[in-house]
Amino acid sequence: MKKISFNSILFMIIITVIFTGALATINEVTKDRVLMNQELKSQQAMLYILDIPSPKNNAVEVSALYSNTIKEVTGENMVYYEGYRDDALVGYIFPIEGDAVWGNLKGYIGLTTDLNEVLGVYFLSHSETPGLGGRIDELQFKEQFRGITIDINDQDSNYIIYKPSANGQVDSITGATGTSNAVRRILNSNLSDILSNMKGGI
Repeated sequence: MKKISFNSILFMIIITVIFTGALATINEVTKDRVLMNQELKSQQAMLYILDIPSPKNNAVEVSALYSNTIKEVTGENMVYYEGYRDDALVGYIFPIEGDAVWGNLKGYIGLTTDLNEVLGVYFLSHSETPGLGGRIDELQFKEQFRGITIDINDQDSNYIIYKPSANGQVDSITGATGTSNAVRRILNSNLSDILSNMKGGI
């Protein structure tokens, strides 16, 4: 019977403790920076939806621009954001979330003040395949959603429709049918909830 090497076991335990401690330390040290980067990305996303150019990688300038154009509002059923241009209210931004092909997708969608038109969409986080479903991050795909008219009386919640279907407004991503369909489903589902919650007025 082969003898168990307690020295080897002890060595592995020590190595595991060292690396676990190192990872925990790195996580603690970088926690604030990670949160700051997430907040910066969120602010840039909302500015993008309002079609307001934001300074790249300058957190101070982005934060100042965000503070002057976007206001968080706690509604009766949800938290949303008011978007302003030259002190005039131009639309609302709502968080969106849902299950895509490979995991949870989070982002924002902006609507005009009458809730009848999409200002823009932005996907904050997802786990879709780079080069395929991950192309939902590409400007060419996201820009298609600007100006889409929303029929708030649509009982089937078919607000976003892909071409070449009748009344299609958006091209799906070639080779990523699953992700494209998931994005459409997530957007339509969230729009249905938003419009339902806002029936009583903003």
